Amino acid sequence: MLKEEIEDLINNGEFKTIGCQYTIMYMARLFSQAEFLAHKIMKLTGRVFSKYEVQQVFEAFTIKTLCDWEWYIEKIICECLKTDTSKLANQLSLKLPKKITTDECVAYLNGLGYFDLKGANNLKSISKKILIDNQNPFLNLNKDACKRIDDYYIIRNYIAHRSNKSKKSLITMYSRYQQHNFIEAGDFLLSIDPSKNDLHIQLFESSFWLTSYNILEFLYPKTYNWIMGNEEIYNDKCQERFRILIELSPNIPKP
Repeated sequence: MLKEEIEDLINNGEFKTIGCQYTIMYMARLFSQAEFLAHKIMKLTGRVFSKYEVQQVFEAFTIKTLCDWEWYIEKIICECLKTDTSKLANQLSLKLPKKITTDECVAYLNGLGYFDLKGANNLKSISKKILIDNQNPFLNLNKDACKRIDDYYIIRNYIAHRSNKSKKSLITMYSRYQQHNFIEAGDFLLSIDPSKNDLHIQLFESSFWLTSYNILEFLYPKTYNWIMGNEEIYNDKCQERFRILIELSPNIPKP
């Protein structure tokens, strides 16, 4: 890879923006987590870890995945909102400066509580109310990925609460994946999706990667196009370019 090509990427202005760096950081976390689960936990199942222990790890990572997702989404909303508050001002019936600071964005999002997402479709609904269309990367997120993220929230709610209500929601969700008998969430995540022939947890976790890649394409097209190069679909060559981005980005733990 030409040194000039990398220098052009770094100096294109977009790459160094806070939002682009947050996106690369978030995607790097997902990549590192996937490698940890697949190449360390799964490969040691039956040798170092029992199946039950692996199920417990998967359940724990369900909560972590959604915590990371909500952290990232709040950052990206703020990056989009702070450049144009016109939609938010209309929603709140307030006269606001067109541009506000990140801290002010956080205050408007959280109020006296905290930023509370209930899923990907809930995110789309929120974003429509506060972001102008050309600064809203959430409108065109992959629909199948969004459905899986919403289902992951149902799994998370059961893991966190173990209530009768959350169990009923989980059973209903299971039926969409041809799982007709109740099993614990960790057992379900460790099982194979019959329609995709992959572990459920791999399909759920990859949905977060795909949506973040959608966001990268919408908000930071130069960086997205640099990763893709001349490839039509994301492949090993694109992955190698993404690894280079991780190395070029400051303050990102290297997988």
